[in-house]
Amino acid sequence: MKILYLAPGNSIHSKKWIEKIKFLYPNNNYFWCSFEKFQYEINKEINLFSIAGRKNLRFIKVIYFILQIGKLQKKNNFDLIHIHSVGTYGIFAIIPILFNVPFIVTPWGSDIIFGSRKFLNTSIMKFIFSKASLITCDAIHICNLISKISPKANPKIINFGIDTSFFVGSSKTHIADTSIKIISTRNHEEIYNLETLINTSKDLQNKNVDFLLTIAGYGSQTEMLMKKSKDLRLSKKVKFIGRYDYETLPQLLNNHDLFISTSLSDAGIASSIAEAMACQKIVIVSDSGENKLWISNGVNGFLFKTGCSKSLSDAIIKAIDRKHLWNEIGVKARETILERNDISNEMKKMWKLMDLI
Repeated sequence: MKILYLAPGNSIHSKKWIEKIKFLYPNNNYFWCSFEKFQYEINKEINLFSIAGRKNLRFIKVIYFILQIGKLQKKNNFDLIHIHSVGTYGIFAIIPILFNVPFIVTPWGSDIIFGSRKFLNTSIMKFIFSKASLITCDAIHICNLISKISPKANPKIINFGIDTSFFVGSSKTHIADTSIKIISTRNHEEIYNLETLINTSKDLQNKNVDFLLTIAGYGSQTEMLMKKSKDLRLSKKVKFIGRYDYETLPQLLNNHDLFISTSLSDAGIASSIAEAMACQKIVIVSDSGENKLWISNGVNGFLFKTGCSKSLSDAIIKAIDRKHLWNEIGVKARETILERNDISNEMKKMWKLMDLI
């Protein structure tokens, strides 16, 4: 079978999904077209195409990309096309529709949460969903929004999953350490609300909590966050380390005790939270989206009120007070991910659905 993926080449989520399918089901031909530059090293047996180097206006690039996909379709006669991220790649559904090729749509959370607020986006998505052979997403509330946009749609939940053999807890324990080591790996964008984490850090400092916070990643708010940290005199407590190598992420997580996610909105469980849980870290996450369906407060992690720095501060102190239970909480966190968000299991579910098309 020849399968074409239309997905962002700069997304680690696309890479993990496509490479895992390739690994589990190698006796197929895989093609991947990206509007963006491929940011990661990709399995050399996957045929890659990108137009990232072209310096035309976006509209011209979109038309050119459609033409190139059309040429690939004529040349390879794909059996199935899978479109990730409807917000960016939905327009390219015109190819499987014109060539009468079965296609799958996997809208990402932001596509639906924000796209459904605009009439034009909703109309386009409704048309695409009506033509798709299969729709998948990773959260119940996203399923409900899809069904609201297109009542005849029958979306299936497939989690993006994480590699639980790669994300494994360290044998080293930090329970004997005096200073509590905290980390965030979410991108520095408004939706991830890292300003709340900075405010909480000041509150912890005022309460004489012995901690060190590592803020990994980058984004449009990095400079603002660094300035805010400096203005609040947190230089000795908060460290910005910028981009990190994904291959060393388990080690980075395992050098810390607590993982914080202050996101204002997630679809299903965020990969960053799942990665920390698989490493048996103590996760403290906002109660946005469906996080409460994944985290049982005080059992396999902790929840706090979304956007509330005081609630986050209270949750961190509560977690510290239960330090003697960290090993037990960490084990239960990993068990949750093994049972419900292992990428191999999720991609096997995905293949069964693909096989029915």
